[in-house]
Amino acid sequence: MAEKSTGTRCRGPRLGLIADRYDYEFQERMLDAAERAAREHGLDFVAVSGCLLAVDSRDPKRFVYDLIGPDCVDALLIGTHVIGHHSTLAELTDFVARFRAVPCVSIGVASTGVATVLMDNEAGMYTVVRHLVEDHRFRRIAFIAGPEGSEEGQARFRGYEHALLEHKLELDPRFVVVGNFTHETGARAIATLFGQRGLAPSDIEAIVCADDLMALGALDELDRRGVNVPGDIALTGFDDTEFARYARVPLTTVRQPIEEQFQYAVALLAAAVHGSECRNETRTFQTEFVKRRSCGCAMHQREPVPAAWITGESKELGAVLRGRRAALLKDLDRAAHGGLEFVSGGWTDRLLDSFLLQLNDPSQASFVDCVETICYELLQRGGEVGAAQDVLAVLRRHIVACAGDSETRDRIEELMREALLSASELAAIAQSQRRSALMVRTALLAEATAALLAAPDVTTLADTAANHLPGLGIRAGVIALFTTPGKVSEELETVLFFTEEGRQQIPVRYRGKLLAPADFLDGRSVVVEPLGFRGECLGLALFEYGAPDSKVYEDLRLVLGAALKGAQLVRAVEDARKEVEALAVTDPLTGLFNRRHLIRRLESEFARARRHMRSLSLIIADLDGFKQVNDEHGHDAGDRVLLRVAERLRRGLREFDTVARYGGDEFVILLPETDKIQARAAAERIRQSVIGEPVDKHGTVGATFGVATFDPATSNFDQEELLRRADRALLAGKRAGKARILHFDDTGAPVP
Repeated sequence: MAEKSTGTRCRGPRLGLIADRYDYEFQERMLDAAERAAREHGLDFVAVSGCLLAVDSRDPKRFVYDLIGPDCVDALLIGTHVIGHHSTLAELTDFVARFRAVPCVSIGVASTGVATVLMDNEAGMYTVVRHLVEDHRFRRIAFIAGPEGSEEGQARFRGYEHALLEHKLELDPRFVVVGNFTHETGARAIATLFGQRGLAPSDIEAIVCADDLMALGALDELDRRGVNVPGDIALTGFDDTEFARYARVPLTTVRQPIEEQFQYAVALLAAAVHGSECRNETRTFQTEFVKRRSCGCAMHQREPVPAAWITGESKELGAVLRGRRAALLKDLDRAAHGGLEFVSGGWTDRLLDSFLLQLNDPSQASFVDCVETICYELLQRGGEVGAAQDVLAVLRRHIVACAGDSETRDRIEELMREALLSASELAAIAQSQRRSALMVRTALLAEATAALLAAPDVTTLADTAANHLPGLGIRAGVIALFTTPGKVSEELETVLFFTEEGRQQIPVRYRGKLLAPADFLDGRSVVVEPLGFRGECLGLALFEYGAPDSKVYEDLRLVLGAALKGAQLVRAVEDARKEVEALAVTDPLTGLFNRRHLIRRLESEFARARRHMRSLSLIIADLDGFKQVNDEHGHDAGDRVLLRVAERLRRGLREFDTVARYGGDEFVILLPETDKIQARAAAERIRQSVIGEPVDKHGTVGATFGVATFDPATSNFDQEELLRRADRALLAGKRAGKARILHFDDTGAPVP
């Protein structure tokens, strides 16, 4: 188990989840179910957004798998069925084995040595095809398959194959197209069937898809080609996503009990982290066939309910319903197709009991109140109110079948109409709220995206993120970059670290295998997004779980990756510009300013001295004996002398003075706001710094200094004349015996 934190939060057991991304509805349902189960078992939770295995070794998200282990999690759920579409079973087994330092559960694909939770994909697909054959009498059934390496995809294909074989139908290879569990490949599969393979819509009666996304892509392409679903061709999917329920033609599909799967898997791991042995068992969950309009069935299936004609008062109806209670409640639960999983327990009992109460006592409003309560719970948790309408339709069929007299049936119909009307109004409210919330989130995300991408540097980007993330429902977060830019390194450093208590202003360094700075993960549910751009690994973003839409985490990952890279490129360009500018004004040997920059600086300082009536002095220093060093010891020795002299000149000057290499062994020092007396003193100070100690193992060099001063009160010449005067003073000093300081005013030279 990971080491306990020294912070204020209590470090409890932490559950991890690995999936490929969280902006697809299926993975979002996984995330919701795992996080909810983790909280119920008292576990902290960290969901890692990784990548598909065996697809692109340059995917910048891939590095995050190397960071997951006992340092950051105590147990791990591995979504092998979503990250392993293109991997062989052996590759997935090897991948899972990397994490055996902590208790693991593999979801969707059996893996040796760890507990596994499976779905009976083959039986689910078999049920779909059997329905098409037996109930709709279809014989020419095409199949859009998942990736060939996907265990789930292969199981669904076996279900299709088994149903055809059992019904003695030929499996025509022309009718099978391999897809990729994406909307785009579903559309391309239709183009393949009716384009490349030359089939006509009349050649195919039904198309079965290995998942809902491909089915929706196929539906769009069929619409584009003018092929009516289900009039011309029936269509089915698999997974029962929200998009399947609310497609233009609601999809017949297969529901996976994701909630039940994760409740079981998390319970297994919770027991393991609290000391129990993690049993390496395999548990297979059954799927549920969901009939809708796309296969040709009615929108609301009306399975016959055995009639129980009775006479008398409605209390006798209650007695009949109580006798059928178990079967009725089971049908209600089935009709919800998992859509009421967010509603508090016992909703089926509450619904039936409240109906009987209001039917017997019309003054009560218990049934309508119960329906509204259920719908409100769905609204609050982001569930689908449409599931409540499906349940009410089934309840109505059961109750009407048990009503023997017209008066009772009329009362039932009136009560059901009121309940359905209430549910319909709340469904409309839910759709309106969702549209409104989506528009707000889209606007906020667009604003954040624009601001982040415009950030000129990482500091501004961090400030921008801190301002915008709370508005997107993220109350705490970390953005951390690898300490070795562009490469995965052992350490990360935060550029943004904020919680509900405020923002950490000082960058924090931490080991990458911790995923986050100390204490950040403790007591939280967090989504981890690896940051990168075009194959380059940049760092991690961690967001506290709780945004209204999980898609925002993936959107932010893309935006932050691009924005960070953009800010780094801007910084690189700026650094390059500064380097070029420095090269343009810098002497390549000594690093002092060059002659070109000196002339520009002299012009500006001279103008400022004249404007503000301040003195300006200039010194030219020429090394004595430098030619002898070059002649006797070579130019390398001469270069070393120049470097040491340049360094000593720098040390002897004020911050606003300027020193430049004027050429060869000549240096010019520009002294703003310095009069003649001060200039002589400065020259002496510089001379002592140059001759005060040997500059090279071969001995010392001296220097002669020529000084000139511009006094705006008495002088009437320009900057070029100031430079000429210092040069004349230098020449006079050389003639007088070198190793001395001479001011122009002391040379007796005529003034032009």
